[in-house]
Amino acid sequence: MQAQDMTSPTISYSALEKKLKKSDEAINDAKDKLKASTWFDRGEVFLLIHDVNTEFLRLGMPSSEAKLYMKNPNEINTVEEDGRTFEHHIYDRVTLIFENDLLRDYTETQVLHPDPLPIALDAFKEALKLDDKDKLTKKVLEQLENLKRMAEADAIRNFVKNEYDKALGKFELIIEASKTEVYDNYIDSVIIYNAALAAKNSGDHEAAAKFFEKSAEIGYGGSDTYFLLKNEYISLDDSTKALEALQRGFELYPDTSLILFELVNYYLSIGDADEGMRYLTLAQEKEKGNPSIYFAKGTLYERMGEKEKAMEAYKESLVVDPEFFNSWFNIGALHFNNAVELYDVANTKEDLDEYNAAKEAADNELKMAIAPMEKAYELNPDEKATLETLQTIYYRLGLTEEYEAIKAKLEGE
Repeated sequence: MQAQDMTSPTISYSALEKKLKKSDEAINDAKDKLKASTWFDRGEVFLLIHDVNTEFLRLGMPSSEAKLYMKNPNEINTVEEDGRTFEHHIYDRVTLIFENDLLRDYTETQVLHPDPLPIALDAFKEALKLDDKDKLTKKVLEQLENLKRMAEADAIRNFVKNEYDKALGKFELIIEASKTEVYDNYIDSVIIYNAALAAKNSGDHEAAAKFFEKSAEIGYGGSDTYFLLKNEYISLDDSTKALEALQRGFELYPDTSLILFELVNYYLSIGDADEGMRYLTLAQEKEKGNPSIYFAKGTLYERMGEKEKAMEAYKESLVVDPEFFNSWFNIGALHFNNAVELYDVANTKEDLDEYNAAKEAADNELKMAIAPMEKAYELNPDEKATLETLQTIYYRLGLTEEYEAIKAKLEGE
């Protein structure tokens, strides 16, 4: 017995053309189309069609290995794309794309069918429907496993190429294949989650929400699933379901800061101080070393009109992180806004002595804004709001040299 040459293709394109023609005739024949074997054979033909041009290809393989299977290309072209150099090895029905002598991608230029896997799946389903005595069940299961493997490889390749809509289609095909009776309600959690990611990246937010909901239902993806689900509902302008997703995630994963902070941000955004403070307190218990929590409490206290508590919260955040820009800025802004209110009070005084006393109090409050604002400027010298606030402070207090320096910087931008 002669050993098979493993470098020779095992799938013949011309032979497949004949098999495809024969299968097309069989499914249109009154008797043959009622046979399970007709549809099973058709499914196998379409799986072969999927692989006929790419049977031995493997992304990352060197060109020398490709030539073992494909022989020498008809033509080699060098292509420059975005500062990268690729070699296109052109064969009769496929072009291989190499970078640094490694296969990065390929393009089929001649195919027997543009999308054979869905046709194969439909054929196998029909075979099962006509297989009254379950003679083909095991064989169909084996071929469906092959189909799913091919579809997953295609999906990953599409995903890497940012062809997310195509990747989604392949993941959905795998999910559909897993619904066939031979799998006995098998749920492929990884594929469902990947389908959600592909849908998200493709901009199909309805599909993404559907698959993230399914992932949540089967307990896959942890707290990330609920965070991503929330984002999809936000994209769908459904704030109610977005909040529900966060609340469900928090109930299941109460120790996850990501969900907690999202809840805090949500309640801050709608001005619900009580709920926002409740979740902030929980967040503070879990992450005492996070300055953002104290800062968020400060902003919430400001919204509630409790300025002293806001100032205390900002200062607490600086104990945790002395270089936390946002708190330095808000401390300065709090003194600045207090000073503006005191200047307004001073302007209501008709008595000169009362006016001077009130103005002095306002000046003193404004002076207290200088140090934190200058610290904020030191931490982030390009923040325009800080520069404009300092300019106003220096002007109001008659600090001419400082005022001119800030003015020059602002005019130079």
